[in-house]
Formats: sequence, structure tokens, C-alpha cells
Amino acid sequence: MTEVSKREFATGPFCAGALLLFCAVTFYYFAVLRIDFSKTMLLDLGPYPDATEYFAQAKALRREGWPSIQIGYDKLPSRYPVGYPVLMLPWLRVLPGADSVLAPFRTNQTIGLLLLLAVFAFYAYLAMPLTGGFAVLLLATLPGFFTFCRSSLSEVSASLLIVLAFMFAYLGVKEERRWKIYLSAVLLGLSLNVRLQSLFFAPVLLAMAVFPKRGMRLRWLLHCAALPVVFVLAASPALAFNTLQFHSPLKTGYDFWAPYFGMKHLLFCLRYIPRNALMLWNQATVQPHGYDAANIFGTGTSFVPAFVLLTCAGLFFIRLSWFIGCAFLAALSSFTASLCYLFGRDGRFYLPVLILLVAVAVLPVAWAANNRVARKRVLAAVAVFILFAGACLGYPSRSGYNTRGIDRSQAWDALHFTTPPRQSIQFVAQRHFARLLKRQPGIVLSDIDPVYLNALLPRSFVAAPIDGNHHYKWSYTWRYDRPQALALVEHGLEQSLPVYALFLSHDEMSTKQSRLPTVPGYEWHPLDNSRGKAAILKLTPVGFDEPWPPH
Repeated sequence: MTEVSKREFATGPFCAGALLLFCAVTFYYFAVLRIDFSKTMLLDLGPYPDATEYFAQAKALRREGWPSIQIGYDKLPSRYPVGYPVLMLPWLRVLPGADSVLAPFRTNQTIGLLLLLAVFAFYAYLAMPLTGGFAVLLLATLPGFFTFCRSSLSEVSASLLIVLAFMFAYLGVKEERRWKIYLSAVLLGLSLNVRLQSLFFAPVLLAMAVFPKRGMRLRWLLHCAALPVVFVLAASPALAFNTLQFHSPLKTGYDFWAPYFGMKHLLFCLRYIPRNALMLWNQATVQPHGYDAANIFGTGTSFVPAFVLLTCAGLFFIRLSWFIGCAFLAALSSFTASLCYLFGRDGRFYLPVLILLVAVAVLPVAWAANNRVARKRVLAAVAVFILFAGACLGYPSRSGYNTRGIDRSQAWDALHFTTPPRQSIQFVAQRHFARLLKRQPGIVLSDIDPVYLNALLPRSFVAAPIDGNHHYKWSYTWRYDRPQALALVEHGLEQSLPVYALFLSHDEMSTKQSRLPTVPGYEWHPLDNSRGKAAILKLTPVGFDEPWPPH
């Protein structure tokens, strides 16, 4: 082969791979980056309490240097790790105050784009740019991926660290470079600071044990012993944080806010496997399936049958090795743990495994491309390309909660996510309240999540629930009910602070006003006469007419 032909052979696949990368990034731009979140309900930061606590921790870090959530005057620990809120900090610095609620979404959008580029760079480094192009297009159009890239949850952040850990573990074994396996341990340890479930991917670190033995056996043993130490050190921020707050590295915020499950050992159980497996089966066979977080940020579908078939075909192309055994054991460990998890019917817990399966699903596509160029096994190659097109288009599939039609395209639905526009009711209510009262100090009682309100309202306000009907009523340690609400109101009056009640609408106000604390000598009066917006009440002395503030 001449020097010119070698150059053409190398340039052709790279250009084709770069073109596929461009297609993937273009789709990602229109499906994720271009979304106008003000036209969606996502600014409500559902699902509760996950997204609100992540955002509140980030705001507390920005303001006070310590992650916490606030209810009333109480600064309390969150049930979730602090890794994802830390990743939000750069965006909190960039976004102005009114747009700070976009920080969780901008963080995931950025991380999703970095993951796409990392996948292509990994294959390009292995001199497989065309395979990298196919892989990055499969990943960009994977419904679970682009759905949670526009979410306010931590799954994509953890997935980036897990995927990078697998990449460097593979390179470490392939190139016989131990420092890359150590880097894999660091990345996987850091992922525990984002999602505790990342622990189940730890078997991939067995790659150090299968590292080729050269020289002294003692040196090999020392490296095998040092790797877990590096892993624990990388995970130590979460362990230290748990020790400081809960006096044990193995206790988390779940033990504080939902101790019942930990005390009864119900979080993981074999009897959850049938119902969780049924959810996966229903998605794989395009049958109606239950509601989960993917319905908030997308159509509720995390993967399509064509992707499953491509993955099954890819199993026949895997070249067995010790690293493949470690990777398979790690993925199986995480998958099994999710199946045994109490909330394992939520597709987001399987997202890291789905992303890793892209490396398997792309194998038959690369094989078909090579055979198509060589004009061999044309029919089989065409069949694989049909599956590839179906996986990228997300067709056939089902969109929505327990819908009947199976003729949906996930790619088409992704590009029309905000049509028709929907308004974020809770965000509009708190913004109306903040604009009306500006920076006046005061106490706010509301059925809107108090953690959400305290993170968004000016710091001069303190938000708390109306009574005991809130998301934080399951704790055995911290209690808030009608007596605590009354005590908070009386404390505000003693401090000459105005006390308000915020409702989403006037209809809600007329329904729930009776739940507000009753203080002798005081009564609740409407503060704002604007219809169609949030309703605001103020606690005033009997017979005192509070003038409406100017609009």
C-alpha cells in the first residue's frame, strides 16, 4: 500500500466519523441545548424532593460554603450526596439571580455534551473514528440519555464519571499502564459523591488484578492493595460528610429523613425483582408501562426495541478477555442492584448501564459498515443498518404514560418537547411574590415545597409549610406540624416581621386558608387583588386594613 493510499484509508473513516459526530451534536442541540425552559413545567424542579434538594444544596454552598436545605429557620441535611450540587457551582456563578434555577439544567446539558465528545475521542484514540461516530450517534439518540440531559437530576453527572472510569480501566489493561487504572479508581470513587449507587460498578476495578504480571509478584500484590485505597480516598468527601452530619460514614440523609426503610431493611429485596423486571420488559416489547421520572423530562421511554436487538447482536461480536469479564461483572452488579431496589421501576437507575451498552450495540454496526464497503454479506449488513436507523429514530416506540399507540418516534418527540408550551406554576407563584414584595423581610407559609422557596426567594424571606402536610414529615428526628407553624408565626410577630401565606391560585387559597395558623387578635387578609396569579395573604391585626402594594 502506498503512502497516499494509507493516508486516504485513514482520512476516510475519520471524516465519516466526524460527520456522524456532527449529526449527533446537531440532534443534541435541538433536542437538549435549544430548550427554552421557561416554556416548560421543569422550573418547578420535580420530582420532589430530589431536584429541589440538589438545587438548594448548591445555593447553600454558594451563599454559605456548606451544603444544606432550609425549612423555616432550620438548616438541615439533605438526603442526597453533595457531588452534583458542587458541579452546579460554576453555572450559579454565571447565571444572574433570577435565572439561577436553570443551574441544574445547564449543568446536565454541559455534561451530556462532554460525554458525547468523550465517547468519540475514546474511539478516535483507538484509531476507530468511524465506530466512534456510530457510537456517539447511538448515544445522542438514546431516549434515556437525552431525556436526563435536560433534567435537574444527577444521573447524567454520575454516568459521565462511570463511563470515563470504564474507558481508563480498559486503556490501562490494553496498554499496560497502571496509572490509567488508578485514574479509573479515582473517577469511580468521585462518582460516589454524586450517586451512591455507583458503588455497584466497583468490580470494574478488578482490572488491576488481571493486569499482566511482570517482575516481582509482591509489586503486583501492592498495586492490587493500593487500588481500593485510592478508590476510598476519592469517595472520602461523601464519607466524611456523612460522618460529620450523621456520626457514621455509612449513614446518609435517608437515615435522617426516611429512617423507616433503613430500619426495616426494605430498600433492597429480592421480591422487588418481578415488578422491576416487568417495567423493563414492557419497554423492550413496546407495551404500556408505568410512570417514572422520564415522563417529566421526556416521553417516559428510556430505550427502544431496536436498541435492545442491536445490543443482543453485539454480544456475538465481543472478543472475550479478562477485562470484558470485569466490565460484565460490574454492569451485572449494578443492573441486579437496580432490579432489587425498592424504586427500581424508575428507568433512570439503569441509565449508566444503558450508556455502557452503547459500546456493545455499536459492534454489529461497525461490522456492517466494513462489510458494506467490502460488499460482503450485504443482506445482513442492510438488516443491521435498519436496526441502527430504528434505534437512532427511536421507532417504533411508545410515548407517554400507559398510552396505546406504538408508532411514535423518540427522535421526533425529542425535537418537539416544548410543543405546546407549558408554564411552571410554582416558579411563577414565587416570582410573583418576590416581585410584589421586593426585598421586604418576612415569613412565608405555603404548600409549595419550602426547600424550593427558600432556595429561590430573596434571603430576607423565610419559607415554611402551612402545617404537617409536606414532603419532610417522615423523619423521626425533625418534626414540623401545626404547633411548629404556630410557633414560627408567633416568633415572627414578636420580631415585628410580616407573615404571609402564598398560594398557587385564588381557588387554592379559598380551599386551604382554613389550615393556616390562628393567632388571637390577628386575621388573614388578601394582600393582592390581581386575579389569575398567585394569591397572597398577610397576617394583620384585627380591624387593620392593609393597603395593596402597587403592581
